[in-house]
Amino acid sequence: MTHTMTDDRLIELIETWGAEAVSWPEAERAAGKTLLLAHPERFASALAQARELDQMLGALPEPEMSRALTEAIVAAAPRPKMSRPNLLRWFGLKTPWAPASGFVAAALGLFMGLTVAPVASAEDDMTAEVQELVVSALGFDTAAYALEELE
Repeated sequence: MTHTMTDDRLIELIETWGAEAVSWPEAERAAGKTLLLAHPERFASALAQARELDQMLGALPEPEMSRALTEAIVAAAPRPKMSRPNLLRWFGLKTPWAPASGFVAAALGLFMGLTVAPVASAEDDMTAEVQELVVSALGFDTAAYALEELE
């Protein structure tokens, strides 16, 4: 994204961020350098003042915090809430829906497979076994229920 740089904006960058272009915001750095190289005489005074201020600030010693201030800041920092142990996380599950969704998918698959399956003749041994399984698992005969719906 290219920015158009005005003289006023470049002077503002120099006064705010200093004489070195590496300190300027990255989005405006290229446009500022281009304008500065095209017309260095326009910005010589602002650059000289910024370099003088940069040198004065660079000569200052690094501030040292007292131990009491450091301890006060650490004591005032917010603490994370202590939560009770979560069994789902202990088993490596991130959401409580993971085991439930697997059970629901299996139950729906069984139910749909048994109710949507084509109705076989009564002589077929497999059909009798499936009907017994459905009646024992669900408590009602799905084939009879499907026939009732068709009538």
